[in-house]
Amino acid sequence: MSFSFYINNCNPSGGPGIFGGRLKNQFEKNGHTFIDPYVSGEIPTRSISIIQGERIEGCPFNLLRLDGLYFDSENPNNDQMNSGIFKSFDETDYIIYQSQFSKEMYHAFYRDRPFAVIPNGINQEDFLSNAKPIKQGHPVFSKYEKICVASASWRRHKRLEETIEAFKDPRLENVLLIALGGFNYIKDTSTIPDNVLLTPLLKPNDTASVYCMADAMIHLAWLDWCPNTVVEALSCGVPVLCSHNGGTKELVKDDGVVIQLEEDYEVGTKVPLYNPPKVDTNIIVEGVLKVIEKSTLFERPDLDIKHVAKQYEKYL
Repeated sequence: MSFSFYINNCNPSGGPGIFGGRLKNQFEKNGHTFIDPYVSGEIPTRSISIIQGERIEGCPFNLLRLDGLYFDSENPNNDQMNSGIFKSFDETDYIIYQSQFSKEMYHAFYRDRPFAVIPNGINQEDFLSNAKPIKQGHPVFSKYEKICVASASWRRHKRLEETIEAFKDPRLENVLLIALGGFNYIKDTSTIPDNVLLTPLLKPNDTASVYCMADAMIHLAWLDWCPNTVVEALSCGVPVLCSHNGGTKELVKDDGVVIQLEEDYEVGTKVPLYNPPKVDTNIIVEGVLKVIEKSTLFERPDLDIKHVAKQYEKYL
């Protein structure tokens, strides 16, 4: 059954909007019609709000897709910042969480609602078609035995600093770390080791070439929800090293290595999010050595946007 729909965030510049655009494109491929009521004046039969959004008057069914909420103990404005999300939460018909961790956090900080857990997805065929061979014979890459990639919308809790520090260990001297977007984030590059390459920000589709040449991805963010970059890496068959807290490990499953860098997070508690616990870089080094030996010969059809869109359609 086809339907008309509206998604309130399809902006390709941020994580939520990137996913919104991918879902919109797949819905249209599946025969559904995108209607923007604020432009056309027409009312769609289904609407999806990304994180938050006002309910469209006259639209019979609204679905709210959630990732995170605000729980930084050093931010006095958490309640104010969450208020719009919680208002949308109360007014929607159904909730889609990105991860079980996301669901548990909302249930702890606010309340329960009818829900499903559906991770993000990408168009794997289109994404992989952008990959260009850049490793063979390239002077920067060919002298290293293994290559790791790190990619995120870098902020302090994503732990790029700790990841770079680990790559100063002599045990990783033959392993290259490519930190996508790290050039824009790291201000002082004087202590960056030779085996760490910081790149400028790349468009999402331009990252496929780097993922496909990598032996592993490193994503050590503290308390992340469902990172698009991890979805992209796994879709390229790249194993992921991640922290045991948060929702990332739900994506990784058996296709990577999960390490414990800090104590278990107690769901429903506020923490200084942008002042993450100090970590033992030796644990990171051992994790890197383990994950680079994982097989890259795996597929993740569960993260293809075609599969993800079908799950959304079931609830819509």
